[in-house]
Amino acid sequence: MIWSLSWKNIWRNKKRSFIVISAVTLGVVAGVFTAGLMKGWVDQRVEAAIYTEVSHIKIRNQDYLLNEEIKYTIPDQEKVVAELKNNPDVVAFSNRLKLTAMAASSRGNTALMLVGIDLNDEKKVSNVFEKMVPNAGTFFETDMGNPVVISDRTAEALRIKSYELSAEVLDSLAQSDIPKSVISKLEPIAGKKFITEKLFKKGLNTVLSKSEINKYGGAIRSAATHYRLRSKIVFTFTGTDGEMRYQTLKVCGIYKTTNAMFDQMNAFVLKNDIAPVAGFTSGENHEIGVILKEDVNARHFRDEMKGKFSGLNVMSWQDLAPDASMSSEYMNIYYYIIMGFILFALAFGIINTMLMAILERTKELGMLMAIGMNKKRVFRMIMLETIFLTMVGAIVGMILGYFVILITSHTGLDFSSVGEGFEAMGWSAMVYPEIELQFFIGVTILVIVTGILSSIIPARKALSLKPIEAIRTE
Repeated sequence: MIWSLSWKNIWRNKKRSFIVISAVTLGVVAGVFTAGLMKGWVDQRVEAAIYTEVSHIKIRNQDYLLNEEIKYTIPDQEKVVAELKNNPDVVAFSNRLKLTAMAASSRGNTALMLVGIDLNDEKKVSNVFEKMVPNAGTFFETDMGNPVVISDRTAEALRIKSYELSAEVLDSLAQSDIPKSVISKLEPIAGKKFITEKLFKKGLNTVLSKSEINKYGGAIRSAATHYRLRSKIVFTFTGTDGEMRYQTLKVCGIYKTTNAMFDQMNAFVLKNDIAPVAGFTSGENHEIGVILKEDVNARHFRDEMKGKFSGLNVMSWQDLAPDASMSSEYMNIYYYIIMGFILFALAFGIINTMLMAILERTKELGMLMAIGMNKKRVFRMIMLETIFLTMVGAIVGMILGYFVILITSHTGLDFSSVGEGFEAMGWSAMVYPEIELQFFIGVTILVIVTGILSSIIPARKALSLKPIEAIRTE
């Protein structure tokens, strides 16, 4: 009877109940969507850390970690490779040479890490080959001699990247969604070559309004970007004998990941092209990147390898990318902190609504207590009314939140307007929210707890009523 009575009571004042339910619904939708956004971001960061930057496991000479000198190659390489080949937990691994080098083109220079790879093995371990900029070359799919793959940021530092609104670019923009009125404004800077993005943006500012740049600037900049493929870059590095060595390589492709620091630091070259020049013999490598099966604990595998090879430095992706590891491990806590704050704020509105309901029903409550309803049942009735009120809003909010995440998980959310800041921290500017169903169980529990806590003050108010005085209330 108490359950049925409580459910009917929340619909006695439909307008007031609808307002509270709407507030709870919006709050839960916001909380669920925020949690989904955070999970999507963190999962993308973890995936990038493992499959683009560091692998599940990285094996190196323990002395190489201290100063990255070229002489510190992996000891007992053959034994390590044999162990990895025979280990059922290993999916793939790739041997790499790493040379700290100075890269110089005819227009600029920069310092970076030249990574020598075995192409087929590297594709099994790293997805950098999938991060190639469209229409900007390939990942060593060329007959070019001495090829090198550099990042978009390195191309800009070496002035291999430029911006030009040629006739072909303007024609392609005309076929896009950009209005002709905007394209016509670009004609004063058409044909001019801008050697940096900063100068190109400055040029756009002279012909377009701020709103037009915010809306169409990204598409215009992307279409105007030009890379001088086949450009020659001279790499200077120290050989195994301590002497300076030089190697001229030709740009065969440009890649771009979501981590600006990784892009600035790394360029890729075929190991066979760089090893003889640096003075390495066959089988010498500075590091091995290892990909494990999905259900294998990387930290346990790390400890096993350390026990078998005492002269090696073995690190898991959690050690190499602590930001991604910490975010992943504490994500559930972040979820519930966010939902807790939202429900805490909503609790004040729920308490206020229930207090108003108690004041309006003072005479009714007095009569119920006068005919024998004890305080325990009165308290339970008020508590159930509060829980029903919050649960209706929460259920609707979780359903709507789930569908919002379902839609945005396919379309994605583009934060490219502030993408440079995200990429500087290694986070993607394009986010695909996702959520686990078990999260909704936690939200349901939080909502019930919120309803119980919110019912205490109104219930105490009801219990403090004296039946005789309450009945006389008009």
